[in-house]
Amino acid sequence: MVDLIIDARDSAGEGANRYRLARHGGGLVQACQSIGEGGGSMKMEWSKVLCLLAAVDLSFAVSAAEIPLASQLGAGSAGRILFASERQRDTLSIVSTDAKGSDLRQHIPASVARRGDYEPSVSPDGKSIAFTTYRYGGWKIAISDLDGGSARRVTMDPQYVYDASWSPDGKKLVYRRIVNRGGAYFRGNGDIFVINTDGTGNRNLTADDTEHARNPSFSPDGARVIYDAFVGEDLHVVRIDADGRQKLRLPAGGMHAFAPSWSPDGQWVAHMRQDNEGYTDVWLMRPDGSDARNLTRSRSNDLPAITDRIPHWQYGTHWSPDGDWVAFVADYAEPGNVDIYLISVGGQTLARLTAFDGMDTHPFWYAGH
Repeated sequence: MVDLIIDARDSAGEGANRYRLARHGGGLVQACQSIGEGGGSMKMEWSKVLCLLAAVDLSFAVSAAEIPLASQLGAGSAGRILFASERQRDTLSIVSTDAKGSDLRQHIPASVARRGDYEPSVSPDGKSIAFTTYRYGGWKIAISDLDGGSARRVTMDPQYVYDASWSPDGKKLVYRRIVNRGGAYFRGNGDIFVINTDGTGNRNLTADDTEHARNPSFSPDGARVIYDAFVGEDLHVVRIDADGRQKLRLPAGGMHAFAPSWSPDGQWVAHMRQDNEGYTDVWLMRPDGSDARNLTRSRSNDLPAITDRIPHWQYGTHWSPDGDWVAFVADYAEPGNVDIYLISVGGQTLARLTAFDGMDTHPFWYAGH
């Protein structure tokens, strides 16, 4: 708990009231109360103004070492957060915790040493996981039960594929496939493909040689797909109609923008932005790129610039089912070792979800128990 004491006087300079603005290290203002009264004509409106200033200006001015664990703050909401974790044999397996970072469960054990399974996405009915795996030789997309049973391969492309995400009706997956134009099956640009969950109906949605596209997901109504793409040396968030007809690269103020995810109501897109000094933050914007705002504000909140310590494939964002939180990936506590963090959509509370040895990446927040 951190307290800030502010003295305020009335217009005549009399009647000092002292106010305590109390907040946790994560930045949430927990109390704003009068702790002493003078004899002047101080009005209650002063306390309202001071509390408002505390909520807006103090935010979560906190160093990386002070970021609390989600369990300490009671942060988060209902549901479970699925993610890939390097807890076993330096190999990624798929696990989950509750929103406080407790009740660790394994869903999909690591299948191939030093490769493993990652990029999980839970089906809309909560019964299945689509994920990227090396178990079939090269990176492929598979679907299993939520507990990892009955795994089956979906994509039969010889090329490497990644980043699967479900359509809202649970009948299709959107994913990234390496398009090599006759080159090596693991090298080339990435295009966004859509496939039925039984492996039929595979089609190229973007077919754009100027982009290396990644991280696609359907909007909640299924009408659009959001993804990120390298265009030359720049990273953009891109929105495309689900039929592939209209595409828009969303503005990001000259910064790299990547790792997008839709809010549950489809009104916002969470994503990461990185400026030219390496400061990397969680942002929100509308699906047309408007109303953009920075949630984590790492520069002003004394959080370290991530620069190039984290490979871009490790980044990810995902919303809580109630739309109040965004899970994301950062290495604030241990430079070079990524963990899952949570930020409230108001930007007041930041918490660390995972603190395991090895990387924890690609969060997916779903309405499980």
